[in-house]
Amino acid sequence: MRLVGRYEAKMKIIFLGKREWALKVYEGIRNHSKISKIVLAKSHEQTLSYNIKDYDLLITCGWSEEIGEEIADNIMSIGVHCAELDRYSYGTPIQLQIIDGITITKHRIFHFTNDPKSPRAHTHNRLFSHEIDLDLSGNMTEILGQMISTSIILFNQYLDDYPNIEWKEWEEEEIVRKKRTPRDSKIDKNELITMSAKQIYNLFRCLEAPYPNAYIEDNTGKLFFKKVGFEKKK
Repeated sequence: MRLVGRYEAKMKIIFLGKREWALKVYEGIRNHSKISKIVLAKSHEQTLSYNIKDYDLLITCGWSEEIGEEIADNIMSIGVHCAELDRYSYGTPIQLQIIDGITITKHRIFHFTNDPKSPRAHTHNRLFSHEIDLDLSGNMTEILGQMISTSIILFNQYLDDYPNIEWKEWEEEEIVRKKRTPRDSKIDKNELITMSAKQIYNLFRCLEAPYPNAYIEDNTGKLFFKKVGFEKKK
């Protein structure tokens, strides 16, 4: 499926992102030759403070909230999602994939939609364009560092190809992996007994900063696991 942009010439872009790693992505694409103007928004409200109909594209990065129909209906909007399987489209994809033992996944550009029938209305639809492998085998510092690089590559590829973007169907699944919450970082000591050392490592490392650290709590206090390592048995 092909979605063609409005202009063959340079674009005016709104970049929506607030996380530290996303701001590094902004710096990595802001001087692309096809951009005539790019503005930074760090909130939904700041995005709407611009006259979005005067812009050609909204780029989101590290944005896990819905953008709303007032944005999705009025400007072509794209983002990056760090999962290949649709079951991880509902939130916290890095954590859930690591817990499930996935080490290599996809980082993809997707396109937002306004579909009131979808459980992810104004979040994204079944279309993606560019993709690149993403390695989930390291700690969170390494993974986020890699995501900065892959996001810059993906957005620059999109801008290179614009307006001739080829969109592909995202394969739909009925399986849904529920989004983790900060409350899920509390670990039951009895649960750990049933897990292998590798499974415990995966659980703790996917909750390294900037995510809510895993912790064990009893009547003496809370034990937080901020950084973990693993050595495979020979």
